Amino acid sequence: MNYRSVFGDEEPAEVFKYFAILSEIPRRSGDQRRVSDFLLEFGRSLGLQSRRDDALNVVVEKPASGGYEAREPLILQAHMDMVCEKRAGVAHDFVKDPIRLLRDGDAIRADGTSLGADNGVGVAFIMALLADAAAKHPPLEAVFTTDEETDMAGAWALDLERLNGRTLINLDTAAVTVCGAGELEVEMRFAVDFEPIRADSVVRSVVVGGLHGGHSGQDATKERGNAVVLLHRILRRIGGKTPFQLVSIQGGAGMSSAFARDARAVLALPPGGVDAAAAVVEQCGEVFREELRLKDPDVRVEFVSERGRPERAFGEESYHKLSRLLALLPDGVASRNFDFENAMESCSNVGVVETEQDGVFSTILIRSVGEAKKYLLYEKVIMLCDLLGVSHTIARDIPHWKYSVDEALLAKATKCYPDRKPGISQGTLECGIFLKKRPDLSVIALGSPYYYPHSPNEYFSIGETGEYWRRLKRFLEI
Repeated sequence: MNYRSVFGDEEPAEVFKYFAILSEIPRRSGDQRRVSDFLLEFGRSLGLQSRRDDALNVVVEKPASGGYEAREPLILQAHMDMVCEKRAGVAHDFVKDPIRLLRDGDAIRADGTSLGADNGVGVAFIMALLADAAAKHPPLEAVFTTDEETDMAGAWALDLERLNGRTLINLDTAAVTVCGAGELEVEMRFAVDFEPIRADSVVRSVVVGGLHGGHSGQDATKERGNAVVLLHRILRRIGGKTPFQLVSIQGGAGMSSAFARDARAVLALPPGGVDAAAAVVEQCGEVFREELRLKDPDVRVEFVSERGRPERAFGEESYHKLSRLLALLPDGVASRNFDFENAMESCSNVGVVETEQDGVFSTILIRSVGEAKKYLLYEKVIMLCDLLGVSHTIARDIPHWKYSVDEALLAKATKCYPDRKPGISQGTLECGIFLKKRPDLSVIALGSPYYYPHSPNEYFSIGETGEYWRRLKRFLEI
């Protein structure tokens, strides 16, 4: 793709060019060989020392520009993977299809999918700095990590002892960020006792959709709708009006870090209960639209006929186990953060529920700015699972990012970003892992903003990105 067909003559041209090139390379978490190959070859093509480890992390070293040789090296870090979300009905294969970029005035979006500004803009910033022979800066150690959006395997595997810098500039969240939440994901499963569908049953689906979705940490205090939670509320109401058998349930897009935008449950209803169920669905739609009118105004609830006839459904006890689990799992903001404006201290997100061949799989992602609240929510989850007979495992446990910025670094950042107060990342960044491995590091985030990450509504501003690029270059110069 010719990047000018989207960006025209907008500056910084190099940043937008590299972002467009990255968008051509599929780079979902767990499938980053191609983008890692590209970044490694990119560094080598510039004649720079470039290396890669077994986790596919890429490190590129650029010497200081003239007059900056005596300064200490700076580590610039961004992650190469992206969250892959798409709208219902969009024909896009994240394994092989490029992200289709669209311009909407000053905004850059994707055509029906997540954009990958998280963290493609940060990667593009670093690439542009590496390629710019005229840029003024100290020695740079550019670090491109893998699998940040899942278990952060790249950050865990990175050999920080091979890096000479003692200051790490993260470009995954907007300047000026000085600390952030940690996270813990719990995966839950239980076997289902299935039973035959009753002979006279009518099969219908209850569908929840139209939600914004978004980042379960960064957007936590916006209290958007969770399709899994809303769907279960409907099922509970239907159960109060008519018996039914649950055939299957599916919600979320396999990613706990994003709010579930869509969810579907297939029901087998007695002929006399169809009208009652339809009335409940309609009533719940009205309730949800009122509840979410300022938070998620496009919420949609549907009652849909199903083709074909399934052979089996959840047995009564299995359905009640699932219902109790979904009703009692903590979801949303658990405590507010009073050190930073509009921030959470701890929260959780019921991210996924899926019917498998022999059972049910579900996930919950807990975030907190401290270990105590994180493990308090974890204890609630596992106590509930143990009471219900649901197996549980920790899929990942990422430390929070403690404040670790020296005064001179913060003063320099404040000078370059005078309108930005030092803030906290509601999302979980790799910085907590870096500090756990290298407590001597001074860490700050100076990225460019992007909006509605982890959703098809994701976008960034051309003008704003240009401004943050100029500020970053100024930060490196002084």
